[in-house]
Formats: sequence, C-alpha cells, structure tokens
Amino acid sequence: MEVLAKNLADKIGIICINYYFLHKFDAVTEGEKLAGQIQQFASAMIQGISEGEQTEESRGLQDYILHVLNDYMEAVRQRDLVLMIDTLDFGLRELLDIFITEENDGVDAKNE
Repeated sequence: MEVLAKNLADKIGIICINYYFLHKFDAVTEGEKLAGQIQQFASAMIQGISEGEQTEESRGLQDYILHVLNDYMEAVRQRDLVLMIDTLDFGLRELLDIFITEENDGVDAKNE
C-alpha cells in the first residue's frame, strides 16, 4: 500500500507543480489518467477500515474518503480545473500521507 501511495503522491505532485508553477492547465485530463490508481488506493483503504473495528474515527475516515472520491468524480464530470487541483492536492494527498513514511518519502538522507 505504501508503494502505491508513494507512486500516486509523486504523480499528483507533478500535476500540481505543473499547474502552480508552470501554468499548465491540463490537470483535469492528467488527474483523470490516475482514476485506476485512485480507485485501487481508495478501495484498499475502505476495505482495511471495514475489516477493522468500527469506531467513530473509522467511520469518519470512511466518510472522508467517499467525500474525496465524490469531489474527484465531480471534477472529472464538470471538467473543473480548480476542483481537481483541490481534490488532488488537499484531499487525496492527505489520505496518501497516512501511508508514506518519512524515511521513504523520496529523500535520501545520505545525500543531504
């Protein structure tokens, strides 16, 4: 799950950098290409939550995942650039960060 999260986070990072700094406005198209990986990640998270003890916190996380997925689908449907960037950068990235550990975030401590 950590490898999938890291891969997805890297791709989202590229989309967001292209939007924020290079003023490329193809984030909806590029975000749409991530649909399979996003679905795989969200399904695994929801399955993991449903297999565990159902607490208020786990239900809240499940609701948040569904909210992020709904925003993603709405951004694709409406071709909404701002909603796509918000969903990728703030919604999905927040979920991905749960699985990305500091020692595996792409920074090689030996080279710093």
